[in-house]
Amino acid sequence: MTSMKTAVFASMAAVATAAAGDVYAGYRMATDCHKHANIAYDAKALKACLSDPTGPDGTVHADWETCAMDVYENGYYSCKSGENSEYDGGTGCETMRTLQGFSTSASSKFTAYTPANEVAYQFYDYWSDWAYADNWMHAATDKTGVWSDASTAAWDGVMGDAENARKQATKKGASFIVNQMYAMYDTTDRRAAQAYKCMVGDAICSNNDKTYSMVHGWDEGWAFFAGALESGTGDSGIDWGLTLAEKRDSSFDTNDATYNPNGGMSRVNAKTLAASQIGRDMLDPFDNATDAGQIVWDAWKCIEQQAFLPMIQAASSVYMYKSAACTADCGDEYGEMYTFCSAMVPILNAANPTDAGTLMDYVSPDNILSTGLPQDYATMSALIYDNLNDMGYKISDVGACTYCGDSLSDFDTSGDAAVSNKCGFAVPVGDATPSPTYSAAPTPTPDPTTDHAHADEDDESGSCDEMNTASIIVLIVGILLAVGGVAMCAMGKNKVSP
Repeated sequence: MTSMKTAVFASMAAVATAAAGDVYAGYRMATDCHKHANIAYDAKALKACLSDPTGPDGTVHADWETCAMDVYENGYYSCKSGENSEYDGGTGCETMRTLQGFSTSASSKFTAYTPANEVAYQFYDYWSDWAYADNWMHAATDKTGVWSDASTAAWDGVMGDAENARKQATKKGASFIVNQMYAMYDTTDRRAAQAYKCMVGDAICSNNDKTYSMVHGWDEGWAFFAGALESGTGDSGIDWGLTLAEKRDSSFDTNDATYNPNGGMSRVNAKTLAASQIGRDMLDPFDNATDAGQIVWDAWKCIEQQAFLPMIQAASSVYMYKSAACTADCGDEYGEMYTFCSAMVPILNAANPTDAGTLMDYVSPDNILSTGLPQDYATMSALIYDNLNDMGYKISDVGACTYCGDSLSDFDTSGDAAVSNKCGFAVPVGDATPSPTYSAAPTPTPDPTTDHAHADEDDESGSCDEMNTASIIVLIVGILLAVGGVAMCAMGKNKVSP
């Protein structure tokens, strides 16, 4: 019997109805999001501070920490309201979008919509604070918590330089702990959740204003995930979500994307791009009377599953292996290992709190010894791999770290069959690359029941009209449209890839 979680996921994305826009890493924007994508330039400036404490405005700061936090807290390139930033060829900006704001606004962002972002709540449950990412950045730059001198005294200057470890935690933390989750907010809590409500009949989202608002928010998610510097092949020069998948794919044999129009080989990025393209095309235009809400929701679940897979790869093997094998100058390795473990451990914690606690005891900077890590690589890696299925991942999708000498045959993959394949056989398509226009977004007509007039601002909900419970309609979701002979393939629960 056909699952309720069914979608046309092969080349439906080729049916593009939105006006052409900028293309970032293979994804064509239906709306203008170049200001959002410019947050990647802040990440680049923050990274530059680690070697030269001169800020983007020419201010020479006392140290790299002050420089990095200036960029993190104040922002320079991503204008939130007003004209383009002066660093983006504009004449000034009324309000800057900041990396810090991605964390400090999390309590209002992730709790505002239903259905809830499951992974976001896993992070909150683990860290017990919605501002966990901001806390991370301050600890790394202020030398507090696990980064205090007392905490790293056993190995600092013996096994490596704790300052180098803090630099890694700062730049990679900004990308994988701060930015990554916010990119998920713009695709799920704002847009996939809205589409879901329309799907089940709790809202109507078909008028033009809300169609624009929904697809614009979906575009923002990709803009934050890929960034303005990334072509798709991992060449952005910064540590970023899409870049990481390209960096790790060769070490895990996940560099086998059959087709990826952005030139990359990462299987993870190919699936994420395909799901993002399909979600975009179902939102623009959005039609309550079709299965669009179901398709958008399924596309989101694919993106959610893939988003943290590269962090698992980086944590469970490569940097853990490097740290365990390191005998001198290990600061960078320790900082990378701890950051990537922290970027995925909440998902492990939701599956097995005991193993999550044990893992972090082994990798935390305050537990590293004068002789190195307190545990060997195989033991630490097993704490993750033994729980992958319960975390919602197939071992075969994560792959084995060939760089570390592992092989997929070393692992019991029999449990993979029971893991839901959220992406089905998602295949991206080649989006045309037009000349950038950076046209202004249309001004939506004010709605008396909702405040979504500022659709360009990523802190606005753009909520759909709520329906009276008496008028709730039942949307039957099942067999979907076949477009011009397009191959159909199933995506969802109990669907297993070959």
